[in-house]
Amino acid sequence: MAHSITMLSDITPLKENWKIKVRIIQLWEKPDYYKKTEIKAIEMVLIDEKGSKIQAIIKKFLMDKFKNLMKEGSSRIIANFGVELNLGKHRPTIHTYRINFFYKTIVKECGDDKLPLYGLELFSFDKILQNEIDYAILVGVIFGLFILHI
Repeated sequence: MAHSITMLSDITPLKENWKIKVRIIQLWEKPDYYKKTEIKAIEMVLIDEKGSKIQAIIKKFLMDKFKNLMKEGSSRIIANFGVELNLGKHRPTIHTYRINFFYKTIVKECGDDKLPLYGLELFSFDKILQNEIDYAILVGVIFGLFILHI
């Protein structure tokens, strides 16, 4: 893995020998559409030191190889993966592309404290009500209830 670290904003499908340093800020198992008890893939949102985020996918046939290496909150150096267009109605990031793990993909622990712990992007309630956000990108909503005791 002698090639240099690439920022997520610079990733394109033009090559497969990228090397990135990221934190896994979200990780979930995607169930099979027809067999709900079976896992189809592991999906993640990765963040780099500049705060750029990208979706990554480990398909079913590679889950045994990578599952124990990928933990939410951990920092990793990942190299030799595929990059494809991030299409679909509901995407977890605004990045144009997403990462696909290959059998030749390399994952190493790095423990970098410079990587952000979270990738929160806050929107005002007014922006949501006025449809000023991209609804193809998944967003979380936090509702708070404050009770004052006098």
